[in-house]
Amino acid sequence: MNSVKKKMLEIFDLYTKFDNMLVNKFFDFESESLLDEKIEVFTALAEGKNESEIPKFYDVLELYPKDGQIWD
Repeated sequence: MNSVKKKMLEIFDLYTKFDNMLVNKFFDFESESLLDEKIEVFTALAEGKNESEIPKFYDVLELYPKDGQIWD
């Protein structure tokens, strides 16, 4: 198994250990970008930290609207 697949499996495993509305709505599970950052963020969430305590939280939400875009 290559390192990208291993990291994506680790991300999915971490995802099952927390519940976060923004991650549920705006996280792209098919993206292979920022895998190390996603692991870092998901590890912090699994440890009970909230968004404001995680510097790269919004960076890993690739589907989150950019400046000026509206979401519902």
